Amino acid sequence: MDPSGEITLYTMKNNLLQITVLVIILLAFRNLHPAEQQLLDNFRPAFTVVPEFLNVDTAWVDSVMTELNLEERIAQMIMVQAFSSMGEAHEKALVRTVRRYGVGGILFSVGDPLSQATFTNRLQAEAKVPLLFAMDGETGLGMRLDQVIEYPKQMCLGAIADNHLIYQMGRDMAAQMKRLGVHLNFAPVADINNNPGNRVIHERSFGEERENVTGKVVALMRGMQDQGLLTGAKHFPGHGDTDTDSHHALPVVPHPLSRLDSVELYPFREAIRQGLTGIMMGHLHVPALDDRPDRPTTLSRPVVTRLLKEEMDFRGLIITDALNMKGLDDFSGEGEREIEAVKAGNDILLMPHDVGQSIAAIKKAVRSGEISREEIDASCRKILMAKYWSGLHHYRPVRLDSLLEDLNRDAYRQHYRKLIEHSLILVRNRESVLPLREIGNMRLATVNISEKEDHSFATASDRYVHGKHFTLSPAADLTVLSKLLMELSEYNTVIINMSHINSHTGGQYGIGDEILNFIGQIEPATTVVLHLAGSPYAITRFAGQVNVDALILSFADDPLSQDLTAQAVFGGIAFRGRLPVSALPVASAGEGNETGPAIRLGYADPMEVGINGDTLRKMEDLIEKAIREHAMPGCQVLVARKGKVIWLKAYGHHTYQHKQRVRVTDLFDLASVTKITATLPALMRLRDQGRFHEDSLLGAYLTLPDSSRIRGLLISDILTHQAGLKPWIPFYMSTLEPLDTSQRLISGRWSHTYPLKISNGTYANRNVKYVDSTYMKVYSPEYPVQVAADLYLRKSVRDSIYHWIYNAELLSPGYRYSDLGFFMLHQVIESIADTMLYPYVWYNFYAPLGAWSVGYLPLNRFQPEMIVPTENDMFFRRQLLRGYVHDPGAAMLGGISGHAGLFGSANDLAKIMQMYLNWGTYGGRRYLDSATIATYSACFNDEQENRRGLGFDRPVTDTPDEGPACNAASPLSYGHSGYTGTMVWVDPAYDLIYVFLSNRIHPDQGNTKLIDMNVRTAIQQVVYDAIGD
Repeated sequence: MDPSGEITLYTMKNNLLQITVLVIILLAFRNLHPAEQQLLDNFRPAFTVVPEFLNVDTAWVDSVMTELNLEERIAQMIMVQAFSSMGEAHEKALVRTVRRYGVGGILFSVGDPLSQATFTNRLQAEAKVPLLFAMDGETGLGMRLDQVIEYPKQMCLGAIADNHLIYQMGRDMAAQMKRLGVHLNFAPVADINNNPGNRVIHERSFGEERENVTGKVVALMRGMQDQGLLTGAKHFPGHGDTDTDSHHALPVVPHPLSRLDSVELYPFREAIRQGLTGIMMGHLHVPALDDRPDRPTTLSRPVVTRLLKEEMDFRGLIITDALNMKGLDDFSGEGEREIEAVKAGNDILLMPHDVGQSIAAIKKAVRSGEISREEIDASCRKILMAKYWSGLHHYRPVRLDSLLEDLNRDAYRQHYRKLIEHSLILVRNRESVLPLREIGNMRLATVNISEKEDHSFATASDRYVHGKHFTLSPAADLTVLSKLLMELSEYNTVIINMSHINSHTGGQYGIGDEILNFIGQIEPATTVVLHLAGSPYAITRFAGQVNVDALILSFADDPLSQDLTAQAVFGGIAFRGRLPVSALPVASAGEGNETGPAIRLGYADPMEVGINGDTLRKMEDLIEKAIREHAMPGCQVLVARKGKVIWLKAYGHHTYQHKQRVRVTDLFDLASVTKITATLPALMRLRDQGRFHEDSLLGAYLTLPDSSRIRGLLISDILTHQAGLKPWIPFYMSTLEPLDTSQRLISGRWSHTYPLKISNGTYANRNVKYVDSTYMKVYSPEYPVQVAADLYLRKSVRDSIYHWIYNAELLSPGYRYSDLGFFMLHQVIESIADTMLYPYVWYNFYAPLGAWSVGYLPLNRFQPEMIVPTENDMFFRRQLLRGYVHDPGAAMLGGISGHAGLFGSANDLAKIMQMYLNWGTYGGRRYLDSATIATYSACFNDEQENRRGLGFDRPVTDTPDEGPACNAASPLSYGHSGYTGTMVWVDPAYDLIYVFLSNRIHPDQGNTKLIDMNVRTAIQQVVYDAIGD
């Protein structure tokens, strides 16, 4: 066709079109009230940031424009849908569409990242002009693709006070989309959801308060655009106050201009001021803006051009919502809705019914003058500028290598976790019951009301308090509910976890009256905490629940949300969220109770506390090597920093038979770690009370024989291992004798007769028996001391043990590690406190700390399978030791001593260590005076070349590789290790806790590989290496 003739025809018809459009606009606003006219005059922002993509160098755009004819320019306005999950036939069809019509863009939907990236490269290779790829990713790539992060829905984000987190989420989403070759995201949703019956928007909105919604729309938009991603805020002019889904029908927004200006348009106006790059139109009928019957705003020139472009001064991309939606069914003629969309002023036509028909119909409308050629050119040019800004003028295929790793970086997952944490809402907190503080006497029950098996909340709460956990179907009958009520009467704290909430109205939100009555009948004296996971509108169902002391809302029924909610309940993290919508009469939008700083250990990712997760994972190579080389059958490792446990894992098995895997809840024999977790806290507490002091003599607290060599020993010398005491006395050997009286009990060399290695250079006779009348197989008053299974020691032997210690020969002064002094300190504690050691430390420390697994005599409280075995003792006890202390001296005292005997898990040990690191406080309670901890953890006798604190071990600073800790541990650090293969270490300089528990002495104590390989300190060194990496 002759170009000049086409332009002449176009010019004539364009003049007629302009007149027609002007008449339509005037008619649309002919009956405006003066105040409404003033509102329209005020729609234009005082100052608008021009979208960044309009400021690009236009040379490339100009060159492309010259190569495109009218049909190709129209095709640039077309965006079609693609699926990376539909197979080869679908892909071939899309390739044909790109080749034949030269469409401008592709909207990717369901699939997986690698398939989409591959499909993207295939389509781009076929395109004459590089394709603009878009996704409808309100919650990121995970909204459409598997194997990637799906961010929280916008209503969840609406609960977050800190909009910087929303901004960072936008940056992360954009980085992920760009890595996958996506250039445009149809987000954020700018609709204000002030209609609880709105099913189509609902949780897709940031909420009902315009300032909150607007702030988050701008934050998310700016985050994405600052990372180089085009955005499309939606659904203009506002889809929040409807109860009709435009996918199925045309919703009506009946409000006057004054209301639209102050509510629906408010977020869009501010986003435009901030440089918004794109807006998606909504299929809505708004009579105040276009009073033609059933006229969708998508196809309304008064809305798209007059209001959005001219009055609101929006210069970015305008995108239709999908043109195949039911809301446009009144426009069913061939290409009719596409023509109307262009006439209205849209730039991108999303998902037309038929690409070929649409292009042909629009071209015909241009030829006839119904559509202005300048409008086609302007839209095409704008799209090309957006492509240039997106880097498509130098297009590079999407890299397929490391794609999933790049899309799932630790930083992204850490930011996602913070979003969930900051969204948790404490709606009600009567008498500040949360966080739960006094847990020492707590009898806790949790009730999970759900249609699915999910123990996430129960598992997380068990890290703080061991409770009884019940599961209840939402459809449970009265018989089941009544029985459960009876069982719950035994508990003083009940947490109801409801995770089956649906998001739809209809009165009940999936919460039946029977469940409400059940909750209402829980004993009034019981502390009741109710957690709802789902729609905030469901809170209205609990308006009459007066016995609920605390009401919590989270937005998602997933393991992470459940975990974080449990942490907040116990004070591991704070509640910070605010209701994004009203749930009257219970609470209004904007309400929520904050709980302040954390009071207990939280559980987080390494990055949150400045630790590189990739570096930290190198620990696992060392652990796997140690297990593979039989340095230990298994272990637990815990790392905590800045009050957050960032690594808590179990490895290997209980034994080398590989029948039972180690779990993080299993108990290990702590050996000498007992010294700083039982004896030391007890002594420090007595010191704080003025009843004990380390500068006193041992004889000041114990009635000792005049002949005793130890009565004049300083307590401080005992605690620092420089009192001249022998390292240990093998008391148990006095209860054994060779079957052959001509043989010795032990030898300095290995032989067939002496094959059992006890220590370096010490081997035991294989043929021994117990000294007569020393042991019995059953308990009796005369034989009350249980040493192991079916093995009870004569009562009088205990006195003999202490007699041997009282009269032990003192060695020359100087540093010499000894267990004997802690036998005596055990007695000192019981003498001063006038109670037994175990109940003293249990009631004053372990129970209130929530260190439930830590304790003596674990078989009294735990099943054997929860306890990791130590040695298969072939010499003394002649059995596999499981739940019975390995240390022979502690065993002969009945399993309770000041130097050994404690069992516990890494998680619970960390609570004691964190109390030390907090200078004596934990869980909102003070246990020890900070000055006492400072005194005991510092080097006490530095001038005597003794690195030790009072009871605590400390690092060697002058001879690297020779101390109890790794070389990187600071001079302020302290801790202790244990013979069974255990270690706990605290470093105030790094706000760091390290716990390592193993059973390296299985199957026999002669195994020194863990020590020879420096496994404990090598793993600790990796922790330090990971800090700040």
